[in-house]
Amino acid sequence: MTPISAIRPGVALAIALLTATSAHAASFDCGAARSPIEHAICNDTQLSALDSELANAYRAALNKHGADTDALKAGQREWLKQHALSSGEIDVAVLKTTYRARIDELQSQPEFPSSSAAVDGPVFSMKHIAKQHDFVLRMLEACPESNADRDATCEGPAQLLIYDKGQRTVRQTINLPAVFVTLPQGGKGPLVNSARLYDYQGVINVGDFNFDGQEDFGIQTGNNGSYGGPSYDIYLFNARTQRFVRNSEMTELILETLGFFEVDAKNKRLRTWAKSGCCYHERTVYAVERDVPVAIERRIDDAQGGGDKMKVTVETLVNGKWRSKVHYEPMPK
Repeated sequence: MTPISAIRPGVALAIALLTATSAHAASFDCGAARSPIEHAICNDTQLSALDSELANAYRAALNKHGADTDALKAGQREWLKQHALSSGEIDVAVLKTTYRARIDELQSQPEFPSSSAAVDGPVFSMKHIAKQHDFVLRMLEACPESNADRDATCEGPAQLLIYDKGQRTVRQTINLPAVFVTLPQGGKGPLVNSARLYDYQGVINVGDFNFDGQEDFGIQTGNNGSYGGPSYDIYLFNARTQRFVRNSEMTELILETLGFFEVDAKNKRLRTWAKSGCCYHERTVYAVERDVPVAIERRIDDAQGGGDKMKVTVETLVNGKWRSKVHYEPMPK
């Protein structure tokens, strides 16, 4: 692993801020550069400037989040892991584009108030959606009101307050740059714990996603999934820290498939659906290993060839290797 002292100040500062806000970034001696990413930064003036700009944007975003910076720090860790500490051949042009995109993302972070300050938007109290926790969602901006005639939606930055069941002290605050809320007709509060395919889904869906006996949840961040479907950030409860932690693997799982995954508590499995056009569908089953979903079964219905038969492929993971069986079924009507 590359030591922090061997990384350009902008990247080093970003890492230092993740671990301790009082830490100072070490200066970077380009004469000691070792990895491809270090050489790329040292050898390109524009990339070096972007590296420093990234550190400044990250520091400013931390200030906007106030004391509740866990989610932002986790996102920066993921970005650094994926990009800033990469190894192998470096495409400088691509790296510059990546830096600019991350800088724009950080600079667009909204200003979050303290959890006790008033907000301009509605406040949704959700005390009956989970057994172990109560949730309060505070929208920072005004939203249209639901009515008796139609569903309404509300989206924008929000703050999620999490309480132990029946308690009045906030256990955890999560600042969210984007949340999507469905307000069903009748005005009885936001849609929750709903994962109907090809329909509005719950702003918060609660369940035990890693099968450890603790409640986890997903919160809808928009409609950026496959075919314009809902996208969610998944948070797993960490028993050691007694806090919810964003899980990138389960978050990506929803982003790449059709809506919220199904939770099979009895068999301790997650299930997803995916498609390509009208005539190709996949249903995948996942085990969860150390909080990471691992595909173990897949059924593929392929009716792209036309005719009166549909090709069905069933794949099963056996001793680390995929085994496939193919059969044909009558074409569905």
